[in-house]
Amino acid sequence: MGWRFVLAALGILALAGCGDTSNSRLPVACPRPGLIADGADLTRYRPGAVRDLTTLEWDGRLTGLSGGCSPGRNGRSIDVTLTPAFVVERGAGTEGRVVELPWFVAVVNAQDERILSRRSFLDRVNFARNETRVSVEGGAVTLNLPVSETRRANDYRILVSFELTEDELVQNRRRGPR
Repeated sequence: MGWRFVLAALGILALAGCGDTSNSRLPVACPRPGLIADGADLTRYRPGAVRDLTTLEWDGRLTGLSGGCSPGRNGRSIDVTLTPAFVVERGAGTEGRVVELPWFVAVVNAQDERILSRRSFLDRVNFARNETRVSVEGGAVTLNLPVSETRRANDYRILVSFELTEDELVQNRRRGPR
């Protein structure tokens, strides 16, 4: 009699796993993220006319993005989470052990490259004593993008770059990708 109860209970448990699977999570399509090549490097010097190793404050690189997507409210949006990765080197002209990295995320229309939204961020990098190079992740950013029957995830592109001055952009273009 004890065995019959155990076998009956196992059968019921097995059937319980065959219920409605509408709540199960399916993979969510993600917009294509990328780094803007001309904005992936940022070199800052102390103010003044001379730009050389003695006035170099820091040199930063955006080295990659990690993250993913999840369904938003009622299937009408997707939540995109991105975390940038940086490599930063302190220069001889650095005062202190803290560097502030200005960067931004832009959401663009994939068809015509029109900017739909843009958000700026500032991450702080702390160098330990006698440390000259660090690899760090920036703060995670969550974007909520509307989707519908006419607008899908791959209708968006997400672009990430450092916030550059006009001079810094010219310098990056002259130097070329590293």
